[in-house]
Amino acid sequence: MNFLNIKGRVLRRTDAGFESAVLDTLFNKQALERMPDLLAEPTDVDDIITVIRYARSAGKKISICSGGHSWSANHVRNDSVLISMTHFNRYEVDKANMRAKAGPAVGGSVLLTALMKQDLFFPAGHCKGVCIGGYLLQGGFAWNGRKLGMACESVIGYDIVTAEGELVHASETENADLFWAARGAGGGFFGVVVQFHLRLYPRPKYIGAMTQVFGMKHLEDVFQWAWEVGPDIPPAVEFQLLMTRQTLTFCGPGIEAVAPVFADTKEELEAAVDFMRNSPVRKKAFLRTPLLRSGIGSMYRFAMTHYPERHCWGVDNMWTHAPATELIPFLRQIADTLPPAPAHVLWLNWHPPVRQSKMAFSVEDQIYIALYGAWKSPADSPRYGAWAADWMRRMEHLSTGIQLADEGLHRRPARFLSAEHLQQMEAIREQRDVKGVFHRWHDAGGGR
Repeated sequence: MNFLNIKGRVLRRTDAGFESAVLDTLFNKQALERMPDLLAEPTDVDDIITVIRYARSAGKKISICSGGHSWSANHVRNDSVLISMTHFNRYEVDKANMRAKAGPAVGGSVLLTALMKQDLFFPAGHCKGVCIGGYLLQGGFAWNGRKLGMACESVIGYDIVTAEGELVHASETENADLFWAARGAGGGFFGVVVQFHLRLYPRPKYIGAMTQVFGMKHLEDVFQWAWEVGPDIPPAVEFQLLMTRQTLTFCGPGIEAVAPVFADTKEELEAAVDFMRNSPVRKKAFLRTPLLRSGIGSMYRFAMTHYPERHCWGVDNMWTHAPATELIPFLRQIADTLPPAPAHVLWLNWHPPVRQSKMAFSVEDQIYIALYGAWKSPADSPRYGAWAADWMRRMEHLSTGIQLADEGLHRRPARFLSAEHLQQMEAIREQRDVKGVFHRWHDAGGGR
């Protein structure tokens, strides 16, 4: 038994293996200049309550890790207690009632794959390895998200251990303030979610994608087309452009235009990609595929070609509704300075609906642009580490904010909540975390 008398592992900073255990929680392998004082891996709610009470008595702040895919390593802080939720990785499916319960360390791809075998669906994220804890707290951009909404909108309840060390349930009718805050707070949430209660959906009958790949010389034409067609793209499609020095992992520099489709009828599937078939730039593509039916496993494998493990990452993003004439000159310069693959630029035509859900999540726009700097050797960090943040800083005048999934707040402050929602969030924090037990975001004022 460890000094906290919890069933899970506890490591102090002076213990052998401590630093490697903390670094093992990170997908991003870029070197850090910060380190917590203690790492705890609770196995149940009682363990979590004990760790919270210890942190309060010791005057330490708490950070939480579900899967470790925070690009900025938001959960690794100095002078703090890091709670790793690795043991909270179980889920239960209630097909009859179209509901599920899942712990924060459940992989989104694991859950979705299991659900689809039962002809069920949940709007999980696009990358393998991403656990649902941080993903759902920050909002959740998902497969089929333009039809089903942000993934957090499909969360109907949370089991939360509060800053007072009390286990509570939050829903629309119970602890509604915590329910509101949990849907969008991301790494700034002031509690430990131990279980999510999820709404499930029927599995889409048809899943597929159409792809066109262009050389970099067609950049201006391709992005102009994407900007023009964006408002009319059906919600069954999450249309995206991905710019890289190594398209399809083996071709040269260029732009992958990909249209993943989740449709409930064959007619919807076919109609969803008419904009690709009738594109004015279609004939400029050096590779074109028909609409290919695929399983979710194939979709994950394709996505992960651009997000390999054991790399260093410097990531930043922006929402915008700026005209193409203002965005494209920057995109051309970004293309000219792209680090080697797997570094890439993502352009997502989002054009969100008016959200009906009452939730903290409150910043999105017509177009999403994210820059993913990636490099293998830590020795290249001075060369590539600030690439994404520097370009987003130059484009700040065109930005309406960022999303927390791809945040780089440790490098660049940015708006991720509306002013009204940030004010409401902080008012709830003052009531629920009086002593400031839980860490806020890297940039304490970024949600302006």
